[in-house]
Amino acid sequence: MATTDTSIRSSCHCGAITLTVPRLPVYINVCQCTLCRRYGAAWGYYYTDEVKIETKPNAVTKQYIWGDKNLSFNFCDNCGCVCYWWPINPPSADGGEIEMGLNTNNANPELLKFVDRKFDYSVLKSPLGSKATPHADDPAKY
Repeated sequence: MATTDTSIRSSCHCGAITLTVPRLPVYINVCQCTLCRRYGAAWGYYYTDEVKIETKPNAVTKQYIWGDKNLSFNFCDNCGCVCYWWPINPPSADGGEIEMGLNTNNANPELLKFVDRKFDYSVLKSPLGSKATPHADDPAKY
């Protein structure tokens, strides 16, 4: 019986940072939070142990961390493409798997054309855990 390879390869524009995941995402989230909408990111969610991250020699991955400091947004220092977000302080080992976000806009769109896209507007009114760190455009009530 033949198997179909559904792995996804996602890379920044210059090819310095490449992520490979074994399957299509369940859906793609076009998050509308104050940060993601500026990035223009479209997230596919994966368990961290499913993700293979490769960098070319001398490639630099930069991070942007804000708000509750739960996630690092990782991008290529050379071409500037946001590649993925990664949990900074994952929950303690409670048996649950830890998720990360892959920017599917860096993958071949032909592979993802039948994956549902969701525009998540609920985050617009969702306050951060810390009242001290919201973005100036954050409409949530604290």
